[in-house]
Amino acid sequence: MILKRKTEKTNRSHKVSEIIRKAISEVLVKNELPLDTPFEFPINVVKVEMNSDLKIAYVYVVAHEKIVETEIILKLNSCKQYLSREVTSLINLKFSPKLVFRNDKSVNEISNIEKLLRSEKVLNDLKEIKS
Repeated sequence: MILKRKTEKTNRSHKVSEIIRKAISEVLVKNELPLDTPFEFPINVVKVEMNSDLKIAYVYVVAHEKIVETEIILKLNSCKQYLSREVTSLINLKFSPKLVFRNDKSVNEISNIEKLLRSEKVLNDLKEIKS
């Protein structure tokens, strides 16, 4: 099933996304997910984006473990019902949104930019500019 989302951002969607981000973070920090092999470290919720009707929450997560990114999403999807139930108990909204988990790519992009800035070519160019 392909989920389409509109990019319309309202004040209400920002408020709801923050409420859901805090609730999901609380549940994930406890690290009491019904998994065979639990995560060694808690998972961080980087951001939550809501679609325009606030029915779907796109949850961007990062793990501090050396796990394949797809495995993180598979583990979270396997206990999605538990997470939805816990989040619903923590929030006070008319509708509880459907949770869609995604890996956050911004951390990888930041590390790639840092590697580029530390490369010899860039360092040489900076030395030439200072001279």
